[in-house]
Amino acid sequence: MLRIKNNEFVIPGQLIGSRIICDTNCFYENGKVYSAIQGIARVIGNRVIIIPSSGTYVPKEGDIVIGVVKNIMSRNWVIDINSPYTCILKGEEVARDPLNEDIRKYFVVGDIISGKISRVDEVNNSTISGPRKLENGIVIEVNPKRVPRVVGKKRSMLNLIKEKTKSRILVGQNGRIWINDGNIELTIMAIKRIEKEAQTKGLTDRIAKMLEENYNKN
Repeated sequence: MLRIKNNEFVIPGQLIGSRIICDTNCFYENGKVYSAIQGIARVIGNRVIIIPSSGTYVPKEGDIVIGVVKNIMSRNWVIDINSPYTCILKGEEVARDPLNEDIRKYFVVGDIISGKISRVDEVNNSTISGPRKLENGIVIEVNPKRVPRVVGKKRSMLNLIKEKTKSRILVGQNGRIWINDGNIELTIMAIKRIEKEAQTKGLTDRIAKMLEENYNKN
């Protein structure tokens, strides 16, 4: 029996219901299910998922993401995409014969890859395609909700940062950003400031000024 509605905001310790299945961010006590976090309850039949209220990435088909290889199965990889939902990279995306090949020769646990979300099911579990290993450089994380501001309209903010820092930057819609070459420190400084001040006016001008001033110092 459910005690909440679909898309209802819940808090830690709130009763979700009894005789239900809760996959994520819940705990069971005396046959009842409670929320373990503050977030939004998504109800699908007799199943409930609690989505954290801040910084959560929910995969969508076509999204470019940056992931970390979390586990290796017989024919697939499990990819951490900074989301509470499971993401799988199928062996056939990389190997000609994943049934008879050791797929660890392509990616191992801890490898950082980029790719596109190619499929999302009814409970937001996903598969990723077109994987590319990201070597060297560093990866930082921002709130996924701030990614559009980091990129800017028609990629204007991202292009501004690239021009001034000479860095190569790949922005994942899951809130992970890969940075290599150029002035990495200045790139991080700019991105973190955008994340912090995303909802303020005149941000582009302030970032341009900051980049110009710091670029001239180097």
